[in-house]
Amino acid sequence: MPYVYDKPKTLEDLPTVGNKQCVALVKMYAKAPPSSLWKEGAAVKGNTLLREGTAIATFVNGRYPNQASGNHAALYVGQDASGIFVIDQWSKSGKIQSRKLPFLGKGKNGNWVDPSNNGDAFSVVE
Repeated sequence: MPYVYDKPKTLEDLPTVGNKQCVALVKMYAKAPPSSLWKEGAAVKGNTLLREGTAIATFVNGRYPNQASGNHAALYVGQDASGIFVIDQWSKSGKIQSRKLPFLGKGKNGNWVDPSNNGDAFSVVE
């Protein structure tokens, strides 16, 4: 079951919440459980049925890695041919913001290029 916040665009420019990390935003507004319980759902790229405000994140082997860097969580807003649009925050962002994460694909090693900022790397949080 995906976690959804119905009005994600209303959050733009508000102060960061919780501990200011990306997961705090998703937990507070989409009412997601602790990230240790998150499971990887459908890929975001090309998913035309995804509701605005759906909680999305980067996953490794089906789980959210919860590392200090190299992983990310956000609220989905939309997508076009070149990337996804999200509402997110992180410790140094200073506020909740909207931004576009371009599709960057995978590197020669088979891992996502810059997964925290790569629209290809995101899946639905379940």
